[in-house]
Amino acid sequence: MGELWDVYTIDRKLTGKACIRGEQGNLSKDEFHLWVMIWIKNPKTGKYLMSQRTADKDTDPLKWETVAGHSISGETSLDAALREVYEEVGIKLDPEDARIVATKVTTSFDGQRHNWIRDSYYFETTQEPDLKKATTQEVIQTKWLSFDEFKEMYEKGECCLNMGDLYGFELNPVPDHEYQNVIGQIVRGKIDRPMGSYHPRHKNLYYPVNYGYVDGVIGGDGEEQDIYLLGESSAVKEFIGKVIAVYHRYDDSENKWIVIPCDENGNVPDNIRIPNKDEIYAQIAFQEQFYNGVLVEDKNHGIIDGACRK
Repeated sequence: MGELWDVYTIDRKLTGKACIRGEQGNLSKDEFHLWVMIWIKNPKTGKYLMSQRTADKDTDPLKWETVAGHSISGETSLDAALREVYEEVGIKLDPEDARIVATKVTTSFDGQRHNWIRDSYYFETTQEPDLKKATTQEVIQTKWLSFDEFKEMYEKGECCLNMGDLYGFELNPVPDHEYQNVIGQIVRGKIDRPMGSYHPRHKNLYYPVNYGYVDGVIGGDGEEQDIYLLGESSAVKEFIGKVIAVYHRYDDSENKWIVIPCDENGNVPDNIRIPNKDEIYAQIAFQEQFYNGVLVEDKNHGIIDGACRK
């Protein structure tokens, strides 16, 4: 039997089922598998570790990539990341050094159905890769590349397509403190794309949650700041709410605020269910699957603990 992958719900709950590698196309629309990308940077040189795929790969043979792979049954995404790095390039990384720089939940990719959840990890290390220690033979050779060196290779078509994520990480990183000043704010606004509606131009884009904007606040695109209003079970026209997180898009000029209903004092009613991080990713995936980004929450309290109830 081939490699087994755990099957998840869209909000990353284990279903108790597993699928065989290569048969993920048989998953139903509400079943997902988990995979990881791992970006490794040498803090002294500022260069990223890249590896060249073997010629017998089914997809993208001989192209360059960062370490990536699927989570096998029983693993967390971090388990998978650590294992894949050792298997492919012979480096043992410390789990305490891991940082998730992006999470993507998708139901389609490149025009095809792809039910997957992907975590992108970032590590810093001065260790050198050792292909003699690698336990698989997926890599021909490795290189440490500066961003400019990588950019030249990518634009020549020498790298896997998803390696383009590095542009966002380098050119539009998550700001250190800006979002912390936003999280916890009480905001008011309008819902111009209510739950149950469709995008006015893109008729296939259905809104399963309320999507609108904050009055009097201009976002990075020069328009009103967009928000996802979560916790409501029906369509609304206006809102007063509390910002519980910010979704940072690496490949767009505007971030998205995650808001839950509250009263004038910031208290969340008892009938409002505050989503956790995995549930937020799932609820905004209908639109954010077309971008690369990460949720930023309150550094001190997280999402749930930072929201007050009556």
